Order: sequence, then structure tokens, then C-alpha cells
Amino acid sequence: MIRTEESTGSGLSKSARVAHALDLLGLLDRVFWLRARLGLRALTVLTYHRIGEPGDEGDLNGEVIEATPAELEAQLAMLKAQCTIISLADLRQFRGGAPMPPNPVLLTFDDGYADNHRVALPILRRAGVPATFFIPTAYPDAGRLFWWDKIALLVAQSRVETAELVYPRRQTVHPRRDPHDATRRVCAAIKATPRLDLGRVWEDFDRALGARITAAEEAELARRALMSWSDIRALAAAGMDVQSHSHRHLVLNTLAPDEAERDLRRSASILRDEVDRPVHSVAYPVGYEIEGELRRAPAAASFELGFTNDTGLCSMRRFDPFNVPRVSMDVSKVGALYKLLLALGDGRLPGSRRRPPALH
Repeated sequence: MIRTEESTGSGLSKSARVAHALDLLGLLDRVFWLRARLGLRALTVLTYHRIGEPGDEGDLNGEVIEATPAELEAQLAMLKAQCTIISLADLRQFRGGAPMPPNPVLLTFDDGYADNHRVALPILRRAGVPATFFIPTAYPDAGRLFWWDKIALLVAQSRVETAELVYPRRQTVHPRRDPHDATRRVCAAIKATPRLDLGRVWEDFDRALGARITAAEEAELARRALMSWSDIRALAAAGMDVQSHSHRHLVLNTLAPDEAERDLRRSASILRDEVDRPVHSVAYPVGYEIEGELRRAPAAASFELGFTNDTGLCSMRRFDPFNVPRVSMDVSKVGALYKLLLALGDGRLPGSRRRPPALH
């Protein structure tokens, strides 16, 4: 069943009520008409991660499922009716001043989960639309889970009521009482820690939570959860763009500029070897904007475009090639609220519930 605004929570949020009213009055359709009529040089870039049914994630992090297969099909139908779905090649032409079609939208998928190939690709092909898949190159066929998924898994397996964590930040968590909060707090600490040592994270979890998985168990989970290089090559063969999501999926803002550059160079080199396609774009892990000395890292690694996340619409008149904004999807963005998101870019209406920056 496709979720509606009513089914995503215990009643409509203020944003959902506003969206529903605007849609009933035909005002959202009018916004699309007006944007096209005025020839606004504005682009919507949507970020997805996983496509699946509720519960498909098992003990992995559930926040990365942003649409069911039926919802993605409905969203693509709405996009085709109201907007023009473009490719990454189109965006590169717009950057050079080429005319833009009415209400352009670029679809992107981050991280490289297996359902991108198994579920999303067939839906995209049936709809006849392109998308770009951003891959963190340290993970395909490596037998390793993403750190946010491994944290959620270990928290779910813990049998202690209270855990005193030391690294990457001293904090008390309650894995049995509130596993969601425990996972979020640890992930937030990881995203803010310079030169993160993931090995120390797992050692601290072992000590404080008594939770661990073997290398063989992790490899089997990763095999089921993540795309292989064969799957990724199939995306490219189907006409989809495959680009970088860094190598190790560490927050670039926590790295020194030269370390970030090395990571991005390695990612681009691996992608070229594995997919045999040009690599010119990167989506930053977690999606923070880059500033100062860090701005030289993607350029020095031969990237032309760098994408942020949860940052709104992209104005081509004020285009920053290394901070291209994207709109972050989540499970609440369905029906009229999804249409409002397309119309306004980030859904920041009074009363809207903004989730914290993405885990991924």
C-alpha cells in the first residue's frame, strides 16, 4: 500500500495540511506552470538511498529507506507529469549556459545498496528515466557494512541496559530502552570526529555494549545489503550514471584537505577501472557543504561537480560547482507533501519536522 500523509504518523503535520490544501486548490500545479512560464533557471536534485518495504532493513539502520517500490513509481509518475527528468550530462550542459527545460529534476541515489540494482533500476527503466548513483568505492565486494548500519546492528544486539561509551565521545546510551536514540547519538559523534578511527569505535562497542559480529557474519550481511561491482556495472550498462561517493565514506569536513584529496582521487581511480566510464562528480558523504581550504580537494582530484545534501533547490544563476544543493527524501514525503517538496525545494514551512542531517 502506498503511504499517504495520514499514514506516516499520528495525524497530519502542519506542512502536510498546508500541502494538501494547496493541492486541492490547484495552487501547486500553478507553481509548476509559473516556474516553467518564467523560465526560471532552478534545478531540483533529489537524494534517495534505499527503496524497500518497511522492515526490509532488518537490524540495519532503517532511516535509509525513503520510499517503497510503489511510492517510487508514483513519485516518478508525478515527476513526469509536472517536471522534466534530466541526466547528469544535461546538468553539465546547463552549467555551460545551455537552455534548461521546464522544471528540471535530477534523480540521485547514494551509497550503493543492493535494492538500487534489484528494485530501483527496473522501476527507472520502466519509467524510461535516468538517474545517477553515487558509490563509496571501499565497500562493493569488500565484505564490510557501512558504519551507520553496523552501529544500528550492534545496538540492536546489545543486552545491556546502560552503556558508558568513551570513543568517539564520552556519553551514556540506553540500547535496550531507546536503540534509536543510541544509534543517532553515536552516529552524530562519528560525523563530528576529526580523523575518525573506526577500529576504536568497534572496540568501545565491544567493551561497553558487549556487542560484536564476526568478519564472516559481517561479510554475509554486506553481500545481501550492498551492490557488487557486477551490479554497479549493470547500472552503467543500463544507461545510468555512476559517480563517486568518496572512497571510505568519511565526512570530508573531518579530514585535512590533503587527506580528503587522496580519498577522492582513490575513489575516482577505482570507479574508472571498475566501470570504465568518465568520473567527474562526487556526492559528499553526509552532504555537508565544503568551505575554505577543503574546497580545493575535489578540484585537485579532477572532479567538476560536488553535491551536498538537505540543502534545497539549486539556482543556476548562483551556481557553485562544488556545493550543488540537493533535496533529501524521507518516508514522510508522499502525496501532496512530495509535490510541495518539488515545488519549493526543501519543505521548510512553519511546523515542518526537520530531521537531523542525514546519517549517510
